[in-house]
Amino acid sequence: MEGQDLGQASGTMNSVLMAFNLGVSAHQQTGGNKSVIELANELGETIYSNISRIYGNQFPEEYLRANTEFFLRIALLGYIIPGVCAYDEELKNRLFALIETKITQPQPKQSNPQGGSIITT
Repeated sequence: MEGQDLGQASGTMNSVLMAFNLGVSAHQQTGGNKSVIELANELGETIYSNISRIYGNQFPEEYLRANTEFFLRIALLGYIIPGVCAYDEELKNRLFALIETKITQPQPKQSNPQGGSIITT
């Protein structure tokens, strides 16, 4: 990977960590008692608002929606995992390594239903 690509991946992984922690925080605040569907709507709105505030003028709507969907999935992992298994540092590290591998792989033109791709700037 070139230097710029490494910086983009690092920035994206910071966003992945923030999304995951958003889900963990929601789990802690609700005690894990909120339905995933209800939480998905709330987190999705929060994530979309943040992404559109930062990137709204730089990328088309389909990219904003695709990124919202990606980071919402990460946030939901952060919400669900503490409710189904004990904390494990190795699991966390492996999970983030697998996410980073997926992010750094070349994405096909039609990588998702919305037609956008992950913003890596």
